[in-house]
Amino acid sequence: MASSFRASKWDPILIIAQITSLQSLCYILYSVILYIALTLTGTDVSLDLIFNDKEIRTDTGFGWSLIIVWVVNACLSIPILMLIVQRAKQILDYVLTFHFFHLLYVWKISRHFPTSTSWWILQVVNIVIMTFGGEWACMHREMKPIMITSGSKNKNVTTQSSASSSSNTVNIPEDEEGLLSKKLKRKASDVAPKEAEDDQGALLAAVGKAKKALMSTSGRSKRTTRKYDVIPMKDMDQEHE
Repeated sequence: MASSFRASKWDPILIIAQITSLQSLCYILYSVILYIALTLTGTDVSLDLIFNDKEIRTDTGFGWSLIIVWVVNACLSIPILMLIVQRAKQILDYVLTFHFFHLLYVWKISRHFPTSTSWWILQVVNIVIMTFGGEWACMHREMKPIMITSGSKNKNVTTQSSASSSSNTVNIPEDEEGLLSKKLKRKASDVAPKEAEDDQGALLAAVGKAKKALMSTSGRSKRTTRKYDVIPMKDMDQEHE
């Protein structure tokens, strides 16, 4: 079973439900184990065996049997803590809460505050077993790998796309690849001189146009100078006469 995330916000309803379920399941489990032990010993079932501190004794065999039942119940409550609490750092809080309510129930049902030393020692042993066992179980659960379905779907999509792209590609032999590369090189080499020739042709055309313009302007200037420089001799003779 893979680990999962859970919101860590303050939720009183959830906390109350967890405390109630933990208290109920632990008492049910203890009742089942106690019923099995009492059927083997032939003793009648009574609430005093659960909520009376005077029954927990170390000078009788029956008192030791109750102590063993409580220790077994603490060990079997570890999976319940792991399923309900699910966080190692909160195990101690829930275990102490369970034993606090158990103290109140014992005080109310037996009508006196528990003063038996063996009862208090048993409660401390149960707290230690449930706390360390529950924390270990929760830490072991949290260290398991987390399964993310969306990531696997993306991986499947990428693998399918890569497979389709690989299927669409055409395998070209090495000889054909060499011929294609040579043809491309030849085309590139043919295109380069053509471009150079076009550039040279454009330059020559521009130079020719410039020469024609210069020649035309020089011709015009020569004509105008000839008109003003050459004076007919007839006009000169008439002026002298």
